[in-house]
Amino acid sequence: MNNRLMVAAVAFLALLGGLIYVVNQRADDDAPDSESTEVPELPEISRDAITSVTITRPGDGDEPETVTLGKVGDVWRVTAPIDADADETAIDTVLDKLSELEVQGIAATNPENHERLEVADNGIRVEVKAGDEVIANLIIGAYRSRNTMVRVEGQDTVVTVRGSIKYAFNKELKDWRNRRVANEDPADVVAARFESENGVFEFLRNAESEWVQAEGAEEIERFGPTKVQSIVSSIARMRAVNFADEGVTREATGLDTPSGTVTLTIRSGSDSDADAEGDAEAEAEGDAEGDAEGEAEASATRTIVLRVGAPSGEDENGERYLEREGDATVYVVSNYLADRMRPDIEKFQAPEPGSEPEEPPGGMMPGLPGLPPGIPGHGGPGGGNPQIPPELMQKIQQQLQQQGATMG
Repeated sequence: MNNRLMVAAVAFLALLGGLIYVVNQRADDDAPDSESTEVPELPEISRDAITSVTITRPGDGDEPETVTLGKVGDVWRVTAPIDADADETAIDTVLDKLSELEVQGIAATNPENHERLEVADNGIRVEVKAGDEVIANLIIGAYRSRNTMVRVEGQDTVVTVRGSIKYAFNKELKDWRNRRVANEDPADVVAARFESENGVFEFLRNAESEWVQAEGAEEIERFGPTKVQSIVSSIARMRAVNFADEGVTREATGLDTPSGTVTLTIRSGSDSDADAEGDAEAEAEGDAEGDAEGEAEASATRTIVLRVGAPSGEDENGERYLEREGDATVYVVSNYLADRMRPDIEKFQAPEPGSEPEEPPGGMMPGLPGLPPGIPGHGGPGGGNPQIPPELMQKIQQQLQQQGATMG
C-alpha cells in the first residue's frame, strides 16, 4: 500500500513539474521584449467620427463572411453584402465598444501565440473608417480573465482590452439586420381581424378600451377579451427569426395564397395627446377649431396587414414565411407566431369554469418551451439550480414575468 502511495506521489510531482515548465515556457514566449515593455496603445476611435465598419469572420464553409455597416445620412444600414435596415441595438453596441477600448496590458508578443489567442489572420477582423480614411484595423480574439485579446493588423503584439467585446462583432448577417416586423404599442391597436382556414374573427375596442366582437359576428361562447389582447400584443411587437434566402421564388413563399392574414388598425395618436394639442390650439385661436382638430387626430387610424405563407423548410410545423403589406422584405417567423396569426375559435374562449390551471407559486410562469432544466421558471428538475449566477437568475425571472404579463 505504501509503495503504491509512493509511486502515485512521484507521478504527481512529475506531472506538476511538467505543467509548471509548460506554463513558464508559455509565459516566456508571451513575455514582451526586454528592451520594450511599454504597453502599446490602440488607435483612438471617436464614436461620432465612425462612418462605416466592415467585419470579416470565419464562415461555415471555406470562405469568410463579410458584412459592412454604413452610415447613410443620419441612419446606419447594412450596406454589404446586401442593402437592408440595420438593427439599431447591434449598431449601438459596436460603436460603443469601439469608442471605449481600454488597454489593460500585453498578452503576447510572439506570433506563435496568435492562433491560441484567436487573433491570427483568420480571426474576426474589424475595419473602421471615418469617411474614406481607415482609422483602425483590428483583430478581435478570445475572452480571457475578464479581458479580450486584440491585435492591430500588421503587428505581432497582442494587447488585452477590458471586458468582453467579441460578442458585439461575432454575428451572422441576419443578426445585423432589423428583424422587427411591427413595433406598435398594443394599447394603440383599436381593431383586429384574423382570416385563415380556421375562420374569420374580427374584434374592436369599446369605449372602455375593452375588446368586443365586431357587430354582426357570430357570438363566441365564453368570449375572453384578454385572449384577444394576448394575441394582439404578440403581433403588434412581432420580431422575425430570419429572412428568406436570396433567390427564393414568390411561389415558394406561398404569400400569394397566404395561409393566414391579420389586419391591425392603429390609432395615430393617444386621446390625451390629441386633446392637449387641440386645447392649446383652441386657446391660441380663441375658438373651438382646436378641439375639432384634436378630436380628428384622435380618431385618425392606419392599418397594418400581415400575411403568413408557406413553411420555410421541409417541416410543415416549422418556421414560416411572412410579409408586411408595403414592405418588400420577406421575413421568416416562428411557428408559434404563425399559429397566433391563424387562431381558431378556442383561442378566443375563456376556460370553462373549474378548468382554470393553478397559478404557479410567486406568479412565475410554468415551464416555457425551449428553456433548459436549471433555469428558474422551467418547472422541471433542477429548476432552482444554485450554480446560475444570481444576477442572471434575476434577469431571467424579470424576462419571464414580463413575457407572462404579455402572453396572459
